[in-house]
Amino acid sequence: MSDEKVEKDVKPLLSVILATKGNKTVFLERCINSLQNQTFQQFETIVVYSIYPEGLSKLFEDCHILTLKENGRTLGAARNLGVKSAKADIVVFIDDDAEAPNDWLSKIYSTFQQYPSLMCLGGAHLTPVEEGNSSVLRFVEGSFAELQRRKVVLDRSAVGKIAGCNVAYRKIIFDKIGPLSETLRSGEDWEFHIRIAENGYALRFDPQIPVWHHRQGLKHAFKNSSNMVPFFFSWKALKYSRHEYFFASFYLSNFLFLILIATLFISPIVFVLFLVLILSCYFIFTAVRTRMHDRRLVYFPLVVLFTLARIFGFYYGILKQIASKLHH
Repeated sequence: MSDEKVEKDVKPLLSVILATKGNKTVFLERCINSLQNQTFQQFETIVVYSIYPEGLSKLFEDCHILTLKENGRTLGAARNLGVKSAKADIVVFIDDDAEAPNDWLSKIYSTFQQYPSLMCLGGAHLTPVEEGNSSVLRFVEGSFAELQRRKVVLDRSAVGKIAGCNVAYRKIIFDKIGPLSETLRSGEDWEFHIRIAENGYALRFDPQIPVWHHRQGLKHAFKNSSNMVPFFFSWKALKYSRHEYFFASFYLSNFLFLILIATLFISPIVFVLFLVLILSCYFIFTAVRTRMHDRRLVYFPLVVLFTLARIFGFYYGILKQIASKLHH
């Protein structure tokens, strides 16, 4: 495999699609630089933006990056536009706040070569070590997100483990089952993966193909959960909770939350006891699952903050949906 840059008239083997709003220029620049440092160089980069990041014009030009304007409807719409313009038979998605190790594309390409029937390949998205060491919240948020992504999975339980910030597809799958949802504001990647599995195609999750993902904190967790309402209210998501722990844990967390609120109307004492029981079990369960047995174990009560942010964000999203329907 040649390490030289692909000439313009040579078809690339991979098309990397980077959808961005255009407001994270520092992260976006780091992401593009990480792509330029790949050992595998037979790829093209497509940046789909809603607001053009003017400060990166020279970088786009120097790296021969194709830029496409999308009106910012949804992430799914932006990525679909990138797929339509992709020249390669394999398309790769990465987020604008992620960075790829220099062997990332090499591992992706070799895995697709190894498994000819594979349609979807995803990897882990890990918190940068320096961020986890410098920020307790970043460490906890990263551990919470990464605890279920430790093993190679090649079955339907890979659906929820594969995230849109680190995933690759054979382009033909978009012709076979249709494009990403352009109506979902979040969860369009999981909905697409469910369709892949339902149609009998193979998905693979491999934690040895990671990217470094800069975590966005409690505000992002709240907002993202709010946007997830349509997805988690769908029959598809509920049905797949039997295959995927993350989906099941989401429904279970909300079920326990509703029971907790109900106990408040029964007895304050029952409420306090049930709350202590839930928090204790959750703390122990999280610590065991993440295999943390050092001093950082004391951090894990903070996991409750992220769980509450997601729960409150979800119910805020429900209220928004109701208000929107009433308005119309």
